Amino acid sequence: MPLQYSFEITPNINQNNLDGLLKLNPEFISITDRNHDMDNLLQSIRIADYIHANSSVDVVIHLTGIDKDEKGVQEMLDLMQQHDIDSVLALRGDKLSQNDTAVTFPHADRLVEFIKQQYPHVNIVGTCYLNSSDEEMKWLRQKVEKGCTKLISQFSFDVNDYVEYLNQIQIDTPIWLGIMPVISKSQAQRMLNLTHSTAPDELNALMNQHEDEFGEYGVQYTAGMIDQIKQAGANHIHLYSLNNASNTKKIINKI
Repeated sequence: MPLQYSFEITPNINQNNLDGLLKLNPEFISITDRNHDMDNLLQSIRIADYIHANSSVDVVIHLTGIDKDEKGVQEMLDLMQQHDIDSVLALRGDKLSQNDTAVTFPHADRLVEFIKQQYPHVNIVGTCYLNSSDEEMKWLRQKVEKGCTKLISQFSFDVNDYVEYLNQIQIDTPIWLGIMPVISKSQAQRMLNLTHSTAPDELNALMNQHEDEFGEYGVQYTAGMIDQIKQAGANHIHLYSLNNASNTKKIINKI
């Protein structure tokens, strides 16, 4: 089976890059933002309207639960329905200062369950984590049981993390493996710090050889990761596009 691709973008993407990504014919485009409120949803919907008007690509809107009550979730989903958006990525979201027991949706599985009950036709996407603990696997199984039809993994710069996950996962739900393109030394270091990860030897060598921008070497590194993941049995790749159609196209053309 040939690899299928999906892309993640943020609402500040410009039209040229969005058009460029659409020309690559992804299975879907997910739209994320750090602030999952109504104002940001309106920005995402404008992009979704453009995608629907100019392609047949599906749109997935990120929706967090920990910062919303049932009414808030319904208001957002109702607005999405008005714009023919039938796919959401259901996330818990960052923890609030208050105790989780006072929150309507303290875990993503509660949000998945609520959406499936109230909007049974909505396609619900969930997240999964490489190097999952037993506790994380428990929550993952609950999300799938309650209605997730596909999953998107966190990203890693180490191919072994993906291969080990593919070997250990015991869920039939399609998993789109998240890949963060290697663009520059500063970007890679920032992402390593964010995930509290250690760079694999090959990436370390790349970072030591270049002051910042990796250029073609970064494209080759990212494409090489995807090739190895494909050989391990993956069928779906979710590229964090960084709103850059040119680099995304170069990576795909290298596979």
